Amino acid sequence: MPKQVDHDQRRAELAQAVWRLIRRSGLEGVTIRALAEESGWSSGAVRHYLPSRAAVLAFAAEQVSAQAEAQLRQLPLHSTPRQNLLNFLEATLPLSAESREWLEVWLAFVGASVGDPQLAGVQGLTYRDLNAALGEILTQLQAHGWTLAGPPQEAALDLQAALDGLSVHLLLGVITPEQARAALERTIDRLLTAP
Repeated sequence: MPKQVDHDQRRAELAQAVWRLIRRSGLEGVTIRALAEESGWSSGAVRHYLPSRAAVLAFAAEQVSAQAEAQLRQLPLHSTPRQNLLNFLEATLPLSAESREWLEVWLAFVGASVGDPQLAGVQGLTYRDLNAALGEILTQLQAHGWTLAGPPQEAALDLQAALDGLSVHLLLGVITPEQARAALERTIDRLLTAP
């Protein structure tokens, strides 16, 4: 009887191997051969799932969005909308080992995307997904009587810009998690007023 292969598990293993490569060697260190060595697979097995370097990079970038979304969906809800928003925002910062890992990969893609339109397009998925989620949260808060300092999409952009800056500062170690949390709270308080 042929061996049953869990393709989702195999793709998850590849994602972890690609992320280790990116975190250790940057995007330039990602090749099919390097991925085969890192994963312990043959180059042929890697190519079965990801036939080219471009496919490997696109897959790694898509996994950043998937990991972020999975982490955000697991957040518990609290009694206050402000605390729920703060928890959502904090979950996108590199404050845990897991989020630090995918944000290090995200930062590698951000740097490389500046000069590569194809990577910029893939990276744009993460931005659009987060912006849409923030816009939706802010629209719901507004519907429940919260006052926003501008339209929901503008406030979402302001929050997203704060998250990007805080993420970079945390990854570089120039601010502490406590400073990042305090900055987020100040940003929320500038953008939102409770009913």
